[in-house]
Amino acid sequence: MDNGKAKNSGNDQVAPPLRLLIVGQKRTGKSSVGNTILGSDAFNTRGGADSAVAHGESEGRQLMLVDACGWGTDENLVPKQEKLELLNALSLCEPGPHIILLVIPLLYFSHCEKAALQKRMEILTEGVWRHTMVVFTLGDRLRDYRIQDHVLNNKMLQDRQQVSGLLDHAEDMLMENGGWHFSLHMYCRLEEEWSRREREMKEKILERQDGLGKTSQGLAVVPNHSQKCGLYVNDTLVKLVNHG
Repeated sequence: MDNGKAKNSGNDQVAPPLRLLIVGQKRTGKSSVGNTILGSDAFNTRGGADSAVAHGESEGRQLMLVDACGWGTDENLVPKQEKLELLNALSLCEPGPHIILLVIPLLYFSHCEKAALQKRMEILTEGVWRHTMVVFTLGDRLRDYRIQDHVLNNKMLQDRQQVSGLLDHAEDMLMENGGWHFSLHMYCRLEEEWSRREREMKEKILERQDGLGKTSQGLAVVPNHSQKCGLYVNDTLVKLVNHG
């Protein structure tokens, strides 16, 4: 477990850098988010580049940023190459990113784009959302409007307050997760275990229902032809005593 905070302890030991994985669709300002956080042109913003890594210090914090290759808009399936690129970006963050920054354009986000996003995030399992922060981009189009946190204006690199606020929230999320980074292997194992337990529960329920069905088939009420009440259980007559 490493909390990613850049602090000096009494032994002058420096904590490992805060690892951030930036993911999102192409042409959403994703690479610019990394540049805004670092305050430099660390990532190529022309598009089409492979996943890249950058190290630096920002607002008193040591950071490691991975800019994942942007994904497409196919909402029905994830191309094999896109899946490999996403997993490769994840491997660049070994042992795993502390926080995943999911970049979404602020002023437009269609239903198709949402479906495509969900398909890609499913590759990282349901557990990824515990480590994910949404960052809205194109905040430069808002002009003088003020919006709540996680909106980045990538055209104002000198505005370090927006970056400091984002990193504060990232560290808060990390603390809420007990300082643990995201591990795809761990969450895959958990999902397998949950699926196994769910199958076992369903099998037990079916067995009980099957057992109840067989028991009910073994019960037969005897018609009251002789004014005597009786109940057959597996062909054995059980007398019913009337205490009235």
